[in-house]
Amino acid sequence: MMTYKAIVVDDETKLREVTRSKLQHLCPEIDIVGEAANVPDAYALIQQHAPHVVFLDIAMPGENGFDLLDRFTTIDFEIVFVTGFNDYAIDALRVSAVDYVLKPVLNEDIRRAVDRVTERIRERSTIERYEVLKHNIDHLGQQSTRIAIPGAQAYEFVAVEEIVRCEGWEKYTRLHLTGGQVLVASTNIGHFRELLEPYGFFACHKSHLINRHRVKRYLREGSVVMSDDAHVPVARRRRDEFMREVLGV
Repeated sequence: MMTYKAIVVDDETKLREVTRSKLQHLCPEIDIVGEAANVPDAYALIQQHAPHVVFLDIAMPGENGFDLLDRFTTIDFEIVFVTGFNDYAIDALRVSAVDYVLKPVLNEDIRRAVDRVTERIRERSTIERYEVLKHNIDHLGQQSTRIAIPGAQAYEFVAVEEIVRCEGWEKYTRLHLTGGQVLVASTNIGHFRELLEPYGFFACHKSHLINRHRVKRYLREGSVVMSDDAHVPVARRRRDEFMREVLGV
């Protein structure tokens, strides 16, 4: 069995012990080579051991987990963020397709996170998502946020403002972009509804999600014309909400 070097970073001793114990019992492929209580010590350990994966607390006194990322020009290790449920950065982690587990850490969550990161390591997947995350942390809630689009073989990263509309298509989603490009995502439209509604998108129909910043006009028979000239239906039950939230009338 291949083993993967890991470092655990958390300012609370008890939480480091819990994470270490769970990894040792649930994930025998993980070899913990160091632990740190703060960013400077974590940085030194990463430089020394070149780990495959870092289990990283976000909220720490002084420098936080994202400050650690800023110390690296290139991030060549995987990260599993360990965070509280109400952490302000949960949204950035989700849209960037970065792994995280919530405190208190559950067995199934840490096992699932380890499975995902070790698969990426074996497949030598890109670490681009961490550069995207660093960008997104500085643009929380803005349309310049870059969102991860899961494809059959890899993730595509596009700015939210480039997405004109999303169209449900069987178990997949077609994303229509400003330049006319169409991406097919390997997840259903419900996934994008959850991710994109906080960024100014409106679910006008069970199969359609539109960027309200890309609306050209509304036709009273019940459809909306988007910036790509597509006519998208507005479900009857959603028309009043559409008029109020999107058109402001």
